Amino acid sequence: MKTLISLLLVLFILPTTAGCAISHKYGPYYGKVVDIETKQPIDGAVVLAVFSTEEYGPAGAITRFADAIETTTDKNGEFKIPAYRVTAVRLLQGWDLHPQVRIFKPEYGCYPKHKDAVPKFNYMSLPANQYVTIELPRLKTREERLRNISCFPVGVPDDKMRKLIEVNNIEAINLGLEPSHVQEEKR
Repeated sequence: MKTLISLLLVLFILPTTAGCAISHKYGPYYGKVVDIETKQPIDGAVVLAVFSTEEYGPAGAITRFADAIETTTDKNGEFKIPAYRVTAVRLLQGWDLHPQVRIFKPEYGCYPKHKDAVPKFNYMSLPANQYVTIELPRLKTREERLRNISCFPVGVPDDKMRKLIEVNNIEAINLGLEPSHVQEEKR
């Protein structure tokens, strides 16, 4: 009898959940990060793209983290996040079609959160398959840097934004603060 009930459960659950795997291809995203005043390239800025799903309900959509990818700019200030396919098993959800992007370098305003970082694109994102130049303002006072210190997107696991945490902690230490995220080393 237990075997029959188990078999019936599998036969009922499998067809209803088999269509829950969703997949979406993003990007590529590429461009250059420069100082807003000097137009000089910014080497070592972290570029983080966060991919999410949206769960639809009576109160609207709820965003849920799916994956993230990060890179850093080279000596020419250039970055590239290649085309990236994200797959998730989510019942009754769709994709947020625009990844949330953060660009951060110590002593500079965080993109897109800082009011002077330009250009601004819809959805706190970057346009796919289009070379863009992002201009970050150099922060001149300790107070400006303190207001800018946390450039983290909400709901992203630390292991998906290691480089962003690393440069944010460098900035915190330079400002005489304790690092805001401490990562445990894998043994």
